[in-house]
Amino acid sequence: MMFDVDGDSQNTRINRDAPRFKYSAELGKRGLLVILSRNGFGRTYVIDKHLSVLGRQADSELVIDDPLLSRRHCAVTVEEDGECFIEDLNSTNATFLNSRKLTAKSRLQYGDRIVIGNTVLRFYLEEEIEKK
Repeated sequence: MMFDVDGDSQNTRINRDAPRFKYSAELGKRGLLVILSRNGFGRTYVIDKHLSVLGRQADSELVIDDPLLSRRHCAVTVEEDGECFIEDLNSTNATFLNSRKLTAKSRLQYGDRIVIGNTVLRFYLEEEIEKK
């Protein structure tokens, strides 16, 4: 969607025919998870594998020190088209995506809020500076 503000009436019109943003795989970007809670605030994980497991277990791709996390709590997968998905791995305390308990594999979108145990994360896409 593209927004266009009409200068005379100060109304916002939405241009539904605007070109859609190409997904991250087409742009060569990777997914990022950023911790926003106290236990690790600011730590950033780059999703650079097909499968990334989040949990307490030392051999997880994304190890998070949170006693409420299962050893293998949830997983983020990257499909061939570059889209990222998250799924709960039968954790004890569940995985929440945008305040909803995950019951099935779900697609991640820019800015999604993920809660696992006492840890809050945000999903972003890696950004690059355009060269002029």
